[in-house]
Amino acid sequence: MEETKQHKLHIEAIRSDLSRIMDEWLRLHFRLTAVFVAVAFVVECLMAFVIANSDILNTTIGRYIFKFIAVPSGLAGLCLLTGLYTLYKKNLSQKTKAYVVSLLFAQICFIYYTVHSAFFTVYSLYAFAIFLTTTYADYRLTGVVSLYSIASLAVSELFFHWDIDKVSVFTDSNRLVDFIIALSILIACSIISIGTIRYERRKNEASLRREVERELLKESLRQDELTGVYNRKALHDALRKLEQAGAKAPLVFGIADIDRFKAVNDVYGHQIGDLCLIEFSCILSECFGESAVYRYGGDEFCLILHDIAIDEAVRLCERAQARLFRAEFAGAPDLKPTACFGLTEFSESGGASRLFVQADEALYESKKVRNAIHVYDGVSSAPFRQFVSEPLMDVITDASQEYFPDRVPAMDD
Repeated sequence: MEETKQHKLHIEAIRSDLSRIMDEWLRLHFRLTAVFVAVAFVVECLMAFVIANSDILNTTIGRYIFKFIAVPSGLAGLCLLTGLYTLYKKNLSQKTKAYVVSLLFAQICFIYYTVHSAFFTVYSLYAFAIFLTTTYADYRLTGVVSLYSIASLAVSELFFHWDIDKVSVFTDSNRLVDFIIALSILIACSIISIGTIRYERRKNEASLRREVERELLKESLRQDELTGVYNRKALHDALRKLEQAGAKAPLVFGIADIDRFKAVNDVYGHQIGDLCLIEFSCILSECFGESAVYRYGGDEFCLILHDIAIDEAVRLCERAQARLFRAEFAGAPDLKPTACFGLTEFSESGGASRLFVQADEALYESKKVRNAIHVYDGVSSAPFRQFVSEPLMDVITDASQEYFPDRVPAMDD
């Protein structure tokens, strides 16, 4: 159950990273479209200069600029504005944005092919529009852009005659052959792109599986095998991060352990002892949160509590004590375990490195009386404040009393 939950969390994290990468590519795709339009504008201006200074110009220079520079650049600019608006529209999904940007690139190719169809090789621009969609690894997107590119090429070639120098496919067999070859090349580009997507998806899925397995392995090295909470290594890492990054108040560090746990193992056996540890770890996780609990070793657990005041931490410790005392264990109905807590607050003067030492000293004071909570207070003359769990006061009148008096003699841990 826990492994499945961790598996899902890692998959979501990796998918989030992939989504972020796709967002970056989406913006790059749009920038490439803008660069393409800018380059086309420069090329058109150069062509206008060359044609204006040659004898092939069969119209006025003003008409030429309007027809072959102003109109296509203006329409392409409108496409860019539409793409920019779509890109920064917050309520649109990433998939919708990818469709819009990809189809706008194909639309810009249609504009330039229609305007400059006298230069038949301009059809090759459609191939770029198709190939750029493979990064999204979406069959449908590539299919839609491919169909749109092929259809717009056919419509432009058969029904639009913007350039009077264009030769019609209906009157020139060479042009017809070129047209058929162009359609065939675009169809081939579509098939190659879809095939590329297939292997790209397989590669991404394999990478996703390896990444999840790697993260699960890394997480397993940080988890205690018996209880499922974080282990000592994870605790050391967390304390190191607090020391390096600088912990911020309010923060409470605690150490807890089960009173006379050695006696539990001696009398009831290690199986019951393990059940007691598992139950205690579950109670701590439910009271303080799964990310706050670490098993340091044996029956000793550490707590790192962020954004919590010391009084609230004490209240949660009392709740954990009460729940542990009420816990029932199959095969040991008379077992009524209690627990001790040692707490300390983070201070700028002490730093994170002193938290464990201070909490351990507070725990030592708690274990002198059993079933107690001590808070380390290095400022006051009395360095510890003692709390006894109210829910247990009516059951435990002597803090040193055995919790299985009929079967276990008094002994220390």
